[in-house]
Amino acid sequence: MNIGLAGWAINRRFRTEDSPLDFLDYFKVAREEFCIDRVEVNNMFMTSYDRDYLKQTVKAAANAGVTMEGMAVDRTGDLSEIDDVKRAEAVKNAMAYFDIAMELGLDYFRVNTGGSPEALPEMVKACIDSYSQLAEVAGRRGVKVAIENHGGLSTKPETIVEIIEGVGSDHLGTLPDCGNFPEDNLIEDLRVIMPYAVNVHVKWSRGDKPGKRDLFAVTRMVKESGFDGTMFIEDGGSIDDHQGVLELKGALTACLNAEFQS
Repeated sequence: MNIGLAGWAINRRFRTEDSPLDFLDYFKVAREEFCIDRVEVNNMFMTSYDRDYLKQTVKAAANAGVTMEGMAVDRTGDLSEIDDVKRAEAVKNAMAYFDIAMELGLDYFRVNTGGSPEALPEMVKACIDSYSQLAEVAGRRGVKVAIENHGGLSTKPETIVEIIEGVGSDHLGTLPDCGNFPEDNLIEDLRVIMPYAVNVHVKWSRGDKPGKRDLFAVTRMVKESGFDGTMFIEDGGSIDDHQGVLELKGALTACLNAEFQS
């Protein structure tokens, strides 16, 4: 199992108005500052999608000795929209990332379900149809599509599984995020979607109260699921992302070492 850096872990660096981090320097930061050689990129932090820029991105990653595994894609529209015209536009927007993913050599990209936590049957049906279209293209292009537990229809693990099984394609998987389910049932909720995981997002800070999550419980569950991919650090802490990422990396490394030596 590997440890990677998700761009969102250092999102404040990209989003600050005072000398924001250039996306092309992200790979050097991952390698030189954090000694991490696998990354997940974010579409929102890229300044262009034209072919020359994508080639520059590939070169920057190669020069840093970093592998890009996937992309977190946002703001493409609502794949659970009941209005067929609006949903067709959302599907079209998501489809555009196959070309981008292939240019970058990615294994997958994540696109959100949209919809609402109530998971109305008509929304679930629409969402299954949207991901079915994406999965069909994913099979031809060799790039997987992933659903993250990220609000909307993906709020509950059972709904995610309903969508995955409704599509019924090996080219659609999950991107379990240990910070996006309620804390009181976190491990069991994650366990439900882990069989379909392409990779994992790791957050240490609790969302309900001060303190840290039980990383030992998370890594134990991940190991028990049979997962053997990359666990991406997506939590840079509340103040200093340099310290936050390094602390989480150290804790995650210790947990993984303990699990695989037991």
